[in-house]
Amino acid sequence: MKPAPQPVVPVPAAPGKWLVDFTASAKLLYWLLPLLIAASILGTLIPQGEGPEWYMERFGTWAGLLRGLQIDDLYHSYWFVFLLAMLAVNITLCSWRRFGRMRVRKDVLVSHIGIIVILAGGMVSGVTGRRGSMPLFEGEARDLVEASRGAFRMPFAVLLEKFEVEYYGEGVHRLAVARRGEAWNDIVSIEPGKEAVLRGGEVKIAVKEFFPDFVMSETGPATRSQSPENPALRLEITDSKGTEQRWVFAKFGDFHAGSGSRYDLRYEIEPARIKQFRSDLGVVESGVVISRKSINVNNPLRWRGYTIYQSGWDPQNPRYSNLLVNRDPGTPLVYLGFILLPLGLCWSFIRGLGKQG
Repeated sequence: MKPAPQPVVPVPAAPGKWLVDFTASAKLLYWLLPLLIAASILGTLIPQGEGPEWYMERFGTWAGLLRGLQIDDLYHSYWFVFLLAMLAVNITLCSWRRFGRMRVRKDVLVSHIGIIVILAGGMVSGVTGRRGSMPLFEGEARDLVEASRGAFRMPFAVLLEKFEVEYYGEGVHRLAVARRGEAWNDIVSIEPGKEAVLRGGEVKIAVKEFFPDFVMSETGPATRSQSPENPALRLEITDSKGTEQRWVFAKFGDFHAGSGSRYDLRYEIEPARIKQFRSDLGVVESGVVISRKSINVNNPLRWRGYTIYQSGWDPQNPRYSNLLVNRDPGTPLVYLGFILLPLGLCWSFIRGLGKQG
């Protein structure tokens, strides 16, 4: 007689195996990718790293929710870093299971390692990275950076030695001219350093000096900056009765010369387009300026792991500059991942061509 078949006793699953299986499954990947894409779109649509007043002004009562969910600093938020960590774990476990069951393909392995390194760099930046703003006035030095997650100090101070706004050209200057006691007036475009001719050469107006930001200093007329904050012209008007010197101010159109003047003038300026902002910075350690650099929007200052960008300015205060301070220790890992990922893909592509040949 044949022995009776023995019943199959199911082997109980190891505790937590279902969690490992889910973490290493493609199902988790299908959940994580849409969430990360949606979060990235949200971080693109909502400006990051602004002050609380900025969000309150634009989002009203929703501003508190945005800050509570860390959407104002989304890429450094703990939930975004958690999503990156889960994606890294998912790819690592999937790769480990696949490579454990078949011969290892080094090209695919390099590509997977590249992705994991990129995600690791993003996590490092999210946890330890810092980003904030540093408003400065000329002659002021600070090491305190204002950030949405709380202010922090740098291991050095930054001194704003000078701030300038560069323009394309000097703008368009227009002068309305009327001779007293006569029924004529004219509007003429003028340029600093040149001469305008009216009424067939009967009247000549020479622009002797242009002061973008006029101020009366101890040594005489001067300009505080190259920003057109208080534009003024020194003119020389010549006609058949002689030559007279005149001042005109764009912000003070009611400013007139005395009764001896033969002309009423009104000056207007259309400022030139802004070319770029430039801040002359000094790096201060132990009370001493140890390095200097002039920065603009595309030319930041890098010092001891911090990157300082030119961020903004105040049209009402030509001596003010706003700097953006960023510390991103995960950047080298991200760059390394960007090298490994295309290297593995190119390796796979060449390998495929070799098989076809």
